[in-house]
Amino acid sequence: MSVGIHFEHIVKKYGENVIIPDLNLDVREGEFFTLLGPSGCGKTTLLRMVAGFNSIEGGTIAFNGRVINDIAPNKRNIGMVFQNYAVFPHMTVRENVAFGLENRHLPKNEIKRRVDEILETVKITQYADRLPERLSGGQQQRVALARTLNQNPSIILADEPVAALDPVTAHQVMADFKRINEEMNITILINIHHVDLALGYAQRVVGIRAGEIVYDGPASEVTQDILDSIYNGASVPQAGE
Repeated sequence: MSVGIHFEHIVKKYGENVIIPDLNLDVREGEFFTLLGPSGCGKTTLLRMVAGFNSIEGGTIAFNGRVINDIAPNKRNIGMVFQNYAVFPHMTVRENVAFGLENRHLPKNEIKRRVDEILETVKITQYADRLPERLSGGQQQRVALARTLNQNPSIILADEPVAALDPVTAHQVMADFKRINEEMNITILINIHHVDLALGYAQRVVGIRAGEIVYDGPASEVTQDILDSIYNGASVPQAGE
């Protein structure tokens, strides 16, 4: 499996405050990957750097060998899903999903075809004519995911996408991410506080403390000792040890 995202000596600062001092990491193409760590450790900052929403003070980020530090966010072929859904409240589900395609001035029949396919992919066809206020949190997150998919992204970033959802709905949304990852071979990076969901759905876990990687290994090999080390700061046993 080839490298999809390459981080080399990444540095992030806000004034004199160093958030990420020197981070090196490879994310494989088509991987379902999750970041774990205490609040303020740099997880969201890292995702926002990939998306182009945060500046990079040092090092490079490359997609499939192409450095993207200075490429505009809308040129990076990345979709992003947020905790607060970020759907347009005055638009129906169908209108929300069609919005990006209309901005690209695609033919109306092509927009309808693609929207219908995407709604079916995320299982919200029956809600196509509803406004977001008539949807549950999980349904709104599926709208956000559908709107992301209409961009045909090679990478989806998700920043705490299930934080506001009840446990049952959170599992359903994570299952959607996993299915899309497997069926569409889209690389997915998720920042999540729900450890059980991370371990249940992701292929790989990277633990971060104070902007530094302290654990990197398969989700299936993460033990309670490893989690305690990630969150409490002790020496972290690596996968297979």
